[in-house]
Amino acid sequence: MTANRSARQTALVPTPPAAPPAELQELVDAVAEGTGAPATLEDRELHLVASSGHDDVIDEVRRRSILRRRSSAAVQELFAGFGIAGADAPLRIPGDPAAGRLPRWCVPVRWRSVTYGYLWLLDPDARVTAAALASVADVVEQVAATLAVRSRARDRSRWAVGELLSADAGARAGAAEELAREGLLPGDGRLVVVALAPADGAPAGPVNSWLLPRAVLTSPVGGRAALVVPAGDDPATEEDRAARLAARAAQTLLAQHPAGVDAGVSGVVAADRAHLGWRQADAGLRAARLARGTGPAAERGTGEVDVRAWSALGAHRLLALADADGLRGAVVDERARRLLAGDPELLRTARAYLDLAGSAQRTAASLSIHRQTLYHRLRRIADVTGYDLDDGRDRLALHLALVLG
Repeated sequence: MTANRSARQTALVPTPPAAPPAELQELVDAVAEGTGAPATLEDRELHLVASSGHDDVIDEVRRRSILRRRSSAAVQELFAGFGIAGADAPLRIPGDPAAGRLPRWCVPVRWRSVTYGYLWLLDPDARVTAAALASVADVVEQVAATLAVRSRARDRSRWAVGELLSADAGARAGAAEELAREGLLPGDGRLVVVALAPADGAPAGPVNSWLLPRAVLTSPVGGRAALVVPAGDDPATEEDRAARLAARAAQTLLAQHPAGVDAGVSGVVAADRAHLGWRQADAGLRAARLARGTGPAAERGTGEVDVRAWSALGAHRLLALADADGLRGAVVDERARRLLAGDPELLRTARAYLDLAGSAQRTAASLSIHRQTLYHRLRRIADVTGYDLDDGRDRLALHLALVLG
């Protein structure tokens, strides 16, 4: 994926996830070996953290949680009904043959009376004994301590990220100092900001941070999810890397938002200007949303991830300064409205001609029409709109109206 080279990036194939933390993977494997049951570890938001090998013992619930990297809302509701949130000892949850669900153990992962996650052990033949569960109690405690440390650090960083992206200069400075003190910002404080939002307009919900490098910070901001990605020296490389991480994070949200997830990626900015990075990422998000809602049918996708980078937004960068309705009112005059509401073939021709910098040869080729046919249509466009397509200022005004209108 090269998001700063192309305005639209649609990931239909899931991005390969990051490896789980090595210590947690080893501990989950130890639990599986000690109990003789395939195991998965989820955090308290039921994001998948690590999984042991499974051989042939697996059901659809487990398969989907591994593929999607979290349990679905329906499965979460189902297991919550068994009281897992308040449990302080292993619970055996019965299977449901009709639903293709195997019996399993839920082992709460608790540290100092706080639940930080759950270990799930598939046990279709009731072979996991109380003695086996007791034998891995020390391992479960190590898992709990590790999750607790990561969870508390994540809670602190989420607060700081929200402040870092705010418009308040004092809050930004304080957040940058806090993150730098915790070793969570690079020495030079350069970063890329990512904004994520479901296409259905619902709140994004938590991103599965276990699938991202530890240096990437996440936080909810309003109904959106924000990622702060420490950046190196090459802006193009860093934007590309952030776009790949944005696609990975967005994929984890698709299970809850099947209509699709949009993402915007900023350019590289200094930490004290992170709020400008948030505005750039937000502009990318709005551009993706415009394409879903008002673009040609070929652009409107469902069940897709659309990642738009600031460096490739072109005129859509104006969305960082005003909302779409405000821009539309500023650039779409009565002449452009006549074209937008008129013959779709003329509108398609005008878009192609202006997108291709007024090249008659390339426009005719892209539309698969004769050049004389193109000239005829261009004359009709001029008649309908009153724009002089030989005048650079008129062409710019019409192009902006078609892009933002």
